[in-house]
Amino acid sequence: MNILKKTAAFGLALMASGSLALAADLPKSATLVSKMGMGFNIGNTLEVPATQGGPTAWGNPMPSQAYVDSIKAAGFNTVRLPTAWYSHVVSGKVNKGWIDTVQTIVDMCIKDGLYVVLNSHWDTGWLEDKVFPADSATVIKNQKAIWGHLANRFKDYDEHLIFASANEPGVNDPWNGGADNGQEAFDAARMQILQRYHQVMIDEVRKSGGNNATRTVVFQMPRTEIDKYELLSQYYPKDPTGDGYTMAEAHFYPYQFSLMKDDESWGKMFYFWEDVTTGDASRTCANSDLGSKKSIETQFGKLKTAFVDKGIPVIIGEMGAQKRLTLEGQDLEKHLLARAAWYGYVAKIAKANGIVPIIWDTGAEDNLNMTVIRRQKNVDYTIFDYEVLNAMRAEYGLSALSGNSIDAKVEASTSTANKSSIAFFKTPSSASANSPLRINNNIKDWRNYESATVRIYSDMTTSGWAKVSFVTMSGNDWDWKEAAMTVTNGAWSTVDVDISNIKTLSQVNSTLIVVNAQGMTGKLAVDYILLNKKGGGVDTLESFKSTVFECSPDEGVVVPDEIGSIKTDDVASATTTGAASGKTVNYVFKANSYTDNYTYPSDAVISIAKKHSILHGIHLSVQQGVITANFNAATAGRASVALMNSLGQVIASKNVNATSGANSVSLETSYHGTAFLVIRQGSQKFSKAIQIK
Repeated sequence: MNILKKTAAFGLALMASGSLALAADLPKSATLVSKMGMGFNIGNTLEVPATQGGPTAWGNPMPSQAYVDSIKAAGFNTVRLPTAWYSHVVSGKVNKGWIDTVQTIVDMCIKDGLYVVLNSHWDTGWLEDKVFPADSATVIKNQKAIWGHLANRFKDYDEHLIFASANEPGVNDPWNGGADNGQEAFDAARMQILQRYHQVMIDEVRKSGGNNATRTVVFQMPRTEIDKYELLSQYYPKDPTGDGYTMAEAHFYPYQFSLMKDDESWGKMFYFWEDVTTGDASRTCANSDLGSKKSIETQFGKLKTAFVDKGIPVIIGEMGAQKRLTLEGQDLEKHLLARAAWYGYVAKIAKANGIVPIIWDTGAEDNLNMTVIRRQKNVDYTIFDYEVLNAMRAEYGLSALSGNSIDAKVEASTSTANKSSIAFFKTPSSASANSPLRINNNIKDWRNYESATVRIYSDMTTSGWAKVSFVTMSGNDWDWKEAAMTVTNGAWSTVDVDISNIKTLSQVNSTLIVVNAQGMTGKLAVDYILLNKKGGGVDTLESFKSTVFECSPDEGVVVPDEIGSIKTDDVASATTTGAASGKTVNYVFKANSYTDNYTYPSDAVISIAKKHSILHGIHLSVQQGVITANFNAATAGRASVALMNSLGQVIASKNVNATSGANSVSLETSYHGTAFLVIRQGSQKFSKAIQIK
């Protein structure tokens, strides 16, 4: 198709340089929002710096027309092209071969009728790591040169091409000789520097002539954090063309739900979202948590009031939540469904507020990916995440695509190698014996349930006989009831259990899976147990985890109740690995140990990870923008102290040469709200949530 603006009338536009040039009258930015629909990032590709190998160095192939066609077919109307320019500059100009390459991909997108947001990405941090006075003159010079070159190359493109000034300006500031090695609180003085970066960009675009006189240009708020929207609103760049031809940009990665990789003392990773949960509130993003329905509505409402209502549309240039594929069984299934529900709700509230949501996609298929369309392991451009895609399509009036991305992942997660629910048994040939597996009864009132569902695996010899039962003990007299279970040997099976014969459903005190056997050796593993509600819906009675249990050296070697304390007389051998501050001990049992509850074969192994922080005695004080941390270190050595916001971004930090014993460090910040102080020394880490008023 002809990518130039087709119009019968061209007007004269007065450029900033004072010259006159023919220019098309492109639509104002507000009229583009409904046409832009939902968006898609071609991530980890064009933005890879030339110094790091260029667009294929991070595992992705070069975008092809077939790939772009698949994005369009999936229902996306907008493509964001994160792009490196600075590392491709030669003698003050962007390398011609590189700009030709990018232009080819822009043309592929516009050929499909897609809107293209072409930005200047991180690219070694030449701009976004330098939003402070010392380097501002150099950044302005480079910003002017790059956008002057790009503007002249693309000035005849129609409204389908949108320019974005930067990416996440002010994400990490390695300034002051590296002494702080992090972000300062982004204040008004810092915003005025960013404002100049944006201003020189739009001035270069406007004076280049052609359709650039009225092309939509996007400005990023500090760190693209919604919490910093007021600074961009207050110090918004001036458009030489007048009002109505710009947009604002934020990114949306609610940290605990989207990006967090390890539990911290101040909070846990969120696997689930709102009512799509196993019932574990500590793992569920809900209520006022960042990323919950309430917070999405509140955050996007702020953007509407500050920008959209004033004729400045907003794009969520990046949004997403990582797939936590190390989860298993019911936890994994609920997690993947929760992610999809979250994506759908973000799209819904964005659309309602005049905001364009653009998902982050890198093509990867490993743990923590955010991929919707394949392009790495399987370069066939098929859908990798139907649930997320269909949740967003529904909000834009598109029918669901036929496909399932969850079942195979859940099935693959249910290996017997990493279940704490394993009960080993070895029964004599002359008499029967039983081996019970205790269940954590976190739900005691079963009156609203009609049945239980158990996902179970057995691996038994066939020389004798065995019976597997679902056992409950209820009421004040602990009445024992058994329900026989048909279990397939050597495979996972899902068994529904009738609970109607339980004597006192209002008081179920204990639940067991019991193997009664004679002349049998084997193991039994349970992945999860669900309670099925009358009228529909389920709650999780138990969902099992890994066989690695954590304990402090001060607590002694203790494992969960169903195994008990490890006794020296029952251990055949113990192998220790790791450093003293974080060692793992593999205990191999003697044959027929723990005969009080279980009979373990001689090859049964329990791994216990010992974790003990060498940082201790930590006290914090917060006064008038100064956070002081006093802590004791077991050994001397370099330590880092960082203050992070709720997105996990560093807002203040300092490195200290800690001494063995008492240490003190202070951080200054003008940040307000919830923050997290993190102290690291070697592999040890302490973190705590604090409120800064």
